[in-house]
Amino acid sequence: MRKLLVILALTTSIIAVILSVLPLSNLAFIPAILAFVFGLLAFFKSRKENTSKHTIQLVFLFTIIALSLATYKSIFSTTEVGDTEQLEQRVEESLEDSIEELEDIEITE
Repeated sequence: MRKLLVILALTTSIIAVILSVLPLSNLAFIPAILAFVFGLLAFFKSRKENTSKHTIQLVFLFTIIALSLATYKSIFSTTEVGDTEQLEQRVEESLEDSIEELEDIEITE
């Protein structure tokens, strides 16, 4: 049971660190909380069995890193929506250019 909890905690903490670096960093809170819970359960299980707690400390370190990065990004980064009219104009221009290029092609058999 202890090994299962350690493996679950380690994988969810690594997933949380990876998600906290990506642009969708708000999703990192879910695996970070799960890693914290699994880490606590593994810690209490290790304390009862008098086994090593170094891996669990690593889980807590990864979880703290993920939570701090995700919190920092959610507080200090702002998402701005650009001007969609310019984007639509570029799409229309590229569509017109591609139609003109297709009209210029002569197909011979």
